[in-house]
Amino acid sequence: MKEVCREYLARAYLYLDGEVLSETERTEIRVHLEECSPCLERYGLERELVTVIARLRTTTRCPDALKNRIASLLENS
Repeated sequence: MKEVCREYLARAYLYLDGEVLSETERTEIRVHLEECSPCLERYGLERELVTVIARLRTTTRCPDALKNRIASLLENS
């Protein structure tokens, strides 16, 4: 993947995560995604994942055992 693509995707993911971006930044990202099919595909998959996680988060409670296991893995990494 090209470095410029990494940079655009990193900013696009910030936007997905709810970070506030300027109108100029959002336009630059949109233009890049329209011109770069691999980035558009990757961003689309990420956007779908965020949507699914958000939907599950409101309907399904994560078991405490799983939370503890994830926390342990993060602490040991």
